[in-house]
This record gives sequence, structure tokens and C-alpha cells, in this order.
Amino acid sequence: MDNRILIALGLSFLVIIFFHYLYLKFVPTPNIEPPVINSTTNQTEPRSEPLTQNTTTPQPKVFETQNLPTYTILSPKYNATLTSSGIRFTEFFLKEYFKDLTKKEPVNLITANSYSLPLEVYLETKPEFAVLGYNGEAPSKVVLEKDGEKELSFFTNHQGINLEKSLRFKPQSYYIDLKVKITNQSNQTLNDKLLLRGAFAPFVDGTKYVFIGPFYYTNHLNEVKVKNSKVEEYVGNLKYLGYEDNYFMVAVIPEGLNNSSLRATFRNLTDTVQEFILWVPVENLKPGENATYQFKVYMGPKKIEEMQKEFPLLTKALYFGIFDFIAKPLLYVLKFTHQFTHNFGWDIILMTLLLRVLFFPLNHISYKSMKKMQELQPVIQRLRDKYKDDPQALNREIMNIYRTQKINPFSGCLPILIQIPVFIAFYKVLLMAIELRHAPFILWITDLSAPERLYIGNFVIPYLGGIPVLTILMGLSMYIQQKLTPSSPDPMQAKLMLFMPIFFTVLFINFPSGLVLYWFVNNVLSIVQQYFTLRLVKK
Repeated sequence: MDNRILIALGLSFLVIIFFHYLYLKFVPTPNIEPPVINSTTNQTEPRSEPLTQNTTTPQPKVFETQNLPTYTILSPKYNATLTSSGIRFTEFFLKEYFKDLTKKEPVNLITANSYSLPLEVYLETKPEFAVLGYNGEAPSKVVLEKDGEKELSFFTNHQGINLEKSLRFKPQSYYIDLKVKITNQSNQTLNDKLLLRGAFAPFVDGTKYVFIGPFYYTNHLNEVKVKNSKVEEYVGNLKYLGYEDNYFMVAVIPEGLNNSSLRATFRNLTDTVQEFILWVPVENLKPGENATYQFKVYMGPKKIEEMQKEFPLLTKALYFGIFDFIAKPLLYVLKFTHQFTHNFGWDIILMTLLLRVLFFPLNHISYKSMKKMQELQPVIQRLRDKYKDDPQALNREIMNIYRTQKINPFSGCLPILIQIPVFIAFYKVLLMAIELRHAPFILWITDLSAPERLYIGNFVIPYLGGIPVLTILMGLSMYIQQKLTPSSPDPMQAKLMLFMPIFFTVLFINFPSGLVLYWFVNNVLSIVQQYFTLRLVKK
């Protein structure tokens, strides 16, 4: 990798990091006072201001649940608990994923208990439906067998409206079928909105360089950046919506509805908790009539194999950025080689080697062009001295030399520009792919998604902890690579290149070790290629 590649990629990483910092920066929001729920009656206490049809986002919130009947669902993939207050999840533990490597505590997707238990289902004019007590004949514990599904149904009645909520659980899937049936038992035609609401905070600690928050999908993925207490809204062809962090997501997918009439709203509840609400029209439901609304709910990892099981379009929510169309194939290759290596560290090395082979011809052209340009520098410098007061004449003479020597001054830049999207795409894969989360490599590198540190006895480095050995090796490889690269005649560029190994070492200290491993191996392969290319040029 020559000087221009280092400079271009270094600047590219700086742009990415700075952009994501601004893109994802949280801002403080005002506190929201929730209504109080009486735990003995399961009814909403009177509000100081009644909700009206013009209320933007009605939502009941904080309440006591410990004295209410609960239902436990034990699945091979998760353990979940429902409260009879609104038939909402109080816990949803993913059995195959842990918060960290030491405690082995399963990831819980219920992260904003004080603001909402998902999923709240209610009418716009009757938000108390979200927390009313439901009746049902379901057992208190349901164990899902390997091939057996289980549907649980519950119902409640309030002010002439009967609402039935059914959930179908599947043992080998993170998808849950949700069915809501509204029966109008009043003497008036019902025109209202059915609301499905969820509020979440990040499920696990992750990098700040990845989008975290609510999203929705139309004909492309829309990541919602909510500003302050402002309500963001979308009305139109809505395929699904939800909340995601670095590795996990909750999504609601409407089925059999007129998607063009759906509405979605999003807002901040605190600096870390955000809500989404799906609004579904309930129109002209006459007395004695009923209407059924069906949804799929996905609660699980952002893993393509799981997301595509029942609704393949959901895989579009796993978005690796502007170069997603390059990143997805790279992820597929990583997972393919993993079938044979069973170690994602070696998969990263194999991928790096594959990319070097793929771009070998382009890099070879770049190195040869760089060498020829360096050999002409003494001649060009003499021309600069001769025509220092005549820039136009200087440019003519330099172009004449290029034509005579059959050199294209841009031939070294084009290969670099072609490779940069691939490098950035692979960077996003290593940063976001759940397959690499908690994936070990060798020796002290136990998590390719986290920074690597080698701890020796009681030796501790301030702010770092252990020794970032792999990161230091990466910096040394850049230094050796720089020594092999012909030096630039430009004094400013030469000084910049002296600083690059230090700059990249500091930049990568807290990057995932998988990314550092990729960069280190790439440097080593670049050194080998440069060595043989320069030997061929000399001959």
C-alpha cells in the first residue's frame, strides 16, 4: 500500500468517524410525566388533561406489575415473560447471546421498563387499553418443543369495546405472530386508530460509529434521527418499523393491511430511550361488528439467516452504509470460510488475502507508476527551478515528459480510488456483523468485536488497561511499509508520512480487534507485494 493509499484511507476513516459522531449525537430531552397505574385495579388513574383526537402520541406508561398474573414462554432461542397488564413483555432474554464474556448474562430486549413494556396495543381515544388487565386460559408456563408452535389468546373489555390479543410463538424462530381483534359492543359506529407502541434503549454496549435508534422501511431503510422532543412522523407506504442497536432489533411488520394508510411516529423520551408508534386506521366498525389486524414481530439478533426466515425484506434493516452492496457479499464470504476454519480470526486473514489477490494487478500498476514518477523527480525539479516564474510553461514541459516516457500521472490514483469502497465496506462489516461479536481468535484476543489488550500480572497502562499488542504490531508494520515505499520529493508529504504510523496506531487503539487484525495482515501483504514489485522494476 503506497503513500497515497495511506493518506486516502486515513482521511476516509476520519471522515467516517466525524460524520457518525455528528450523525448519532444525542441531545437532551425534557422529562415526560407518565400517568400512574393503580396496581390493584389495573386501571389508569385520572389524568390532569384528557386525551383528545388531536393528541399526537398518547401513551400510558409507568405502573406496578409484581402483583399481576404472568406467563412465561421458554423457547430454545429465548425465555420471555408476559404480564397480564396489557399482555406485554417484562423480559425477553436471548439465550444464545450474552451482555459480556465474563458474566454470561443473556441479552434482554426489554430495556425501557420505566417508559414502556412492549408491545403496548391500544386505541387512540382509549390509551388505557395498553395496561388493562387481560383474561385468558393460557398456562402460567409454556415450554416450546422443537417443532411445536403455541398460540396464547387473551381478552379485555372496556367502555363497550372488546379487545383480543393473540400471540403465536415458534421454537426455532425469533418471529412472533401478533393478532389483534376489536369487537364493537357499543351502540355507536367506531372510527379510531389502533396504536402499537414500543420504547427502547440500547440493548447492549456498542460502538458509537453505528446507528442506534428507531427506523422504518418504505422502498428503502430510513434511520430516524429524532431531534430534542420533536415528533418525527411518516405517513405512506410503510413495510415495517422498529428499533435497533449495533447487534439486535425489535421490528413490527403489518400484514394484510393497506400500507399506504399507515402512520408512524418517533420521539425521544430521554437521552437514551426512544419510542416508535404504528398507527392503524379503525374505520366504520358498526355495533356488533369486529375487525382483525395481523402483525409479525421480530425480536432478536441482526443476523441475516434469522431475519429472512419469515419476512426476507427485513434483512434490509441490516444496513452497512453507503457501500452495503459491497459489504453484504464480503460478509457472505466470511461466513462461507467459517464453515471450514471455525474461527473468524482466520476468516478475516483469508478475506484479506483474497482482497490482496483481487487487487494485485491494480496495486502492481500503482507501485510501478510511483517508481517511474520518483525516477523523474530530479528532471521535474530542474524544470521547476527553470520555469518557476512561468507556471504554464512548466506544465507544458512536464506533460511533454509524461508523453515521452509514456507515463499517465493518474494511473497510480485510479487503483486506489477503486479499492477505497471495498476497504470501507469491510470496515463496516467488521464493526457491525453479529457473527464477530464475542468471537475469539487466538491467545489474548478473545473478542474480535472489542479492542484487544494483553494483561501481564498487575501491569496496567493508564486509560488503556492492558497492552494493545496487535495494534502496536500494526503500527510497526506501517513503519516498515513506509521504509520500503519510495520517499516523496514533496517535503510536506514526507513529513506527513513519518507521522502516519503513529496516527494510525492511536486511531486504532479502541477499534475492534478484528479490524486491527485485518489492517495488520493487509500491511504485511502490502510489504511482501512492494518488495517483489520493486525488485521486478529494478530488473
